[in-house]
Amino acid sequence: MDTESPLRNIETGSPNIRLARLSNCAIALLEHADKSGGLGLTPGRALKRVHVDWAAETFDWPGYTVDELYRVNKVLNEEDLFPLWVIHQLLLETKHARHVKRQLRPTKIGRLLIGNPSRAFNEIVPRFLFDIDHAAMGRGRSEIPGELYDYLDMLNLAADDWVSVKDLTVQLLGPSPMQWDYRPSSLYVNVIRPLVWAGLMQESEDSAGDRRVQKSSLWHAALSLPSDSMRVHGPQPN
Repeated sequence: MDTESPLRNIETGSPNIRLARLSNCAIALLEHADKSGGLGLTPGRALKRVHVDWAAETFDWPGYTVDELYRVNKVLNEEDLFPLWVIHQLLLETKHARHVKRQLRPTKIGRLLIGNPSRAFNEIVPRFLFDIDHAAMGRGRSEIPGELYDYLDMLNLAADDWVSVKDLTVQLLGPSPMQWDYRPSSLYVNVIRPLVWAGLMQESEDSAGDRRVQKSSLWHAALSLPSDSMRVHGPQPN
């Protein structure tokens, strides 16, 4: 990240770091690989199914829990547990892990993350948020104006309380010019989901099954934004 990054370094021992699902699960994978002497890879360089099963149980990732995954899959491959695939690729990109003799192994700097969730957040999350093409990880039409960075100040003012992704889209992008509005899905893939995975936002579903989001308590611990002075400060979500 450059010097203009809005992300602060999270201090060791910060209670908010428990919300950082992506970096915490990355630690779990690195520790598992270290204790196992490496994790076996398929010929296509994906993690073998036994390790995917382990990750599904260990991560317990909303939307990708064991029950949810086995409801639609007889066996689990790495691509079925999408967050695992993302974490695997991210650890390779950040050089916290590498492939050695058909195994995934932590590197020297990767081992430094084990037991240090604040360091893992500081080293992994900026790369995940700002250097990845999130649109490429969506399905169908997913373009929106600008980059994730461009939406942070708007979200800082609009998402103190629970708000539906549909309503948030209209607040941020204006009324839809078309009868069918693809933009809520695109906003979710490009902006909301990465922030949720990083632990900076929370999501839930209302009784109609529509996604609702709000900033988490990690948001203000981790981000310093120009719009902070414009907010009406109140109780923050846990």
